Amino acid sequence: MNMEKTMNVENMLLQYEFEQWLYHEAQLLDDIEFDDWFNLMHPSLRYQMPVRVNKEGVERPDYSMEMFTFNDDIELLKLRVERLKTDYAWAEIPPSRTRRFVSNVRVKDYVEGTNAVVKSYLLIYRSRSTDIHHDLISGERHDEFLFEDGKWKLSKRVFIVDQTTINTRNLAIFI
Repeated sequence: MNMEKTMNVENMLLQYEFEQWLYHEAQLLDDIEFDDWFNLMHPSLRYQMPVRVNKEGVERPDYSMEMFTFNDDIELLKLRVERLKTDYAWAEIPPSRTRRFVSNVRVKDYVEGTNAVVKSYLLIYRSRSTDIHHDLISGERHDEFLFEDGKWKLSKRVFIVDQTTINTRNLAIFI
């Protein structure tokens, strides 16, 4: 069902359900609970951040679907999570302090008990150790969910970052 045309009580509850899912996810990441966060992922996961490109005029999309800052499947994402538990994740020693602000959550498509498409905006504030500088990373997430074992699992995320040039030393955090 296309969710954009009607706003009734059922749609409002569905909207609330996905807002709470995304808020919970943000808290897990901000609290460095990576294993619990990883458990929210579906085994078929695609986790992508396409490279933003500059185009003349209003031509869209203004990002590449052939070049990615990251383009992970579930196995690669698991390796990234596991690596953060070692002494080899030097970019995150000590861990970044992050705060994720999720907004503009919109359920775009929904099939009851099966799948959903959700878009949202994300703003990440990140500070590192004693560094007086901080990072702000913003963009739009295009998420797809599958319903499995009574829970919504993230099966695809495409993060369209707002910046063409990301002004951060690394992207060792999850979006």
